[in-house]
Amino acid sequence: MHGPSSNHTGGANRIGYVAGKFIGGEASDYEFWFHPLFLRTFMGHRTHIAILAGLLGMREYDDACNDSKKIADQKGISVTYHGIEDEEVDRNTMRVIAERDGVRWEINGISIGGGSILVTRVNGVEVGMDGNCWCNLWLLKAGSPLGALKEAVEAAVSPVRIAAGETKEGGLLFAETTAALTPEQEEAVRAILGDRLILSRCCEPMTIFSDCTGNPPLFTTFEEFLALCETRPMIDVIYDYETNRSGRTRGEILGQGLQIVDVIEQSMQRGLQGDNPLLCGYCSGSDGYLVDQWRKSGKSIAGDVFNDAMAGALAMAEISASAGRVVAVPTSGSAGGLPGALFAVAKRFGASREKLAEAFLVAAMVGALTGEHCTFSGSIGGCQSEVGIGAGMGAAGAVYLAGGTAEEACHAFCFAIKETLGLVCDPLAGPVEVPCIKRNAMGAVVAIMGADMALAGVRSVVPPDQVVLALQDVQRRLPTELRASCIGGLACVPIAKDLQKMWADKLVAMNEA
Repeated sequence: MHGPSSNHTGGANRIGYVAGKFIGGEASDYEFWFHPLFLRTFMGHRTHIAILAGLLGMREYDDACNDSKKIADQKGISVTYHGIEDEEVDRNTMRVIAERDGVRWEINGISIGGGSILVTRVNGVEVGMDGNCWCNLWLLKAGSPLGALKEAVEAAVSPVRIAAGETKEGGLLFAETTAALTPEQEEAVRAILGDRLILSRCCEPMTIFSDCTGNPPLFTTFEEFLALCETRPMIDVIYDYETNRSGRTRGEILGQGLQIVDVIEQSMQRGLQGDNPLLCGYCSGSDGYLVDQWRKSGKSIAGDVFNDAMAGALAMAEISASAGRVVAVPTSGSAGGLPGALFAVAKRFGASREKLAEAFLVAAMVGALTGEHCTFSGSIGGCQSEVGIGAGMGAAGAVYLAGGTAEEACHAFCFAIKETLGLVCDPLAGPVEVPCIKRNAMGAVVAIMGADMALAGVRSVVPPDQVVLALQDVQRRLPTELRASCIGGLACVPIAKDLQKMWADKLVAMNEA
């Protein structure tokens, strides 16, 4: 995806893409509606650019995403921005309103962290779509017998989720399926709906490896994971988990890991050259380059691996803050810490590309277990949810690269999470630059710290599942002012006002306001 935020850029793009599929193409005018607090900061995360790119049919990884506003302007498409004042909504709500072919659409989405989304309502009908399945929508004439039609369609397509409701535009029927409808199923649905059908829409899954097998997960806790690893290699257990979840083969899963390595390596090499074009330019754009040169000088205090990890983390964070292409591991705002640590440790041990790819799979596994209880969104749970979880994931992956055990990987995770509990999200202004870029460097070195302690035989008194519950608790207790609101912490110091004005002026110059 393109940075600077997986939550407010990657997730926003997916919400826009789904909305565009349901609308059925481009509209001439769009309204974007946000939570009042997010209305203050969304432009710094380029949320409006991302939603618009999705509406124009682009995915979060397409290079043209960054030019969506220019493309829309050339087509005469207008966009207005509004705050949702008349109802209580999630902090990450993104609502799109548009009209096409005489039908008015209102799609309500929530970006829930790490690029994941939830489309909660379409024209007032509760749908609960998470982007894991094929989404089919049918608009019917007003007065259609929705109850009977819903039952008939459910029998014809065997959906994992189905919903129906009356709207101002007519009856709405919505079904999620694990695979695209076959021609026979499409014909059966058309026969069921008959001349009541006004239009139909379909949107493909948003995720590469969809959770589509319907199988219960092999495990949902660290305790269950470790029990399986007592008799089998950790990486085999992880491959089996993903095969059971998505139906993908071991080769396909490794292939995705190798693709992650390729994308990160290309972006990291670019970032280490310096002069990265940060969206606002609060920082130099060359911090990764500077630390890498310091590492090469042989004069550093902490040594080669430590500074190599920091340099890589800074470089990746700078790429993300420049709206460049990154992998959200676990998020775009924290896209540097985990890669910085794993690439440095892989170099230290001479690991193969396959081994490095598997280290990312190990990191993803502990991230998935954390996600059973915790958010990855900084605006919901603070920076502990992004850089902190990323450090924990990186610590586990680093242990794998060093030849450690599953038990050691889980203890490394615990150390990194515990040492970042309470880390707040306090950007001085909208762009994901200060303090975000340098916090990625911190995340990388905390990951290595956690890995080294675990490999040395140090053990966490608090087991990993309980560490996750502690993180969940702190996320819930963190005040709004310290969750990406540009109010508390560093955002309250005098220089913040100067940087906020600098960003406002930059928006005018970029013609993106």
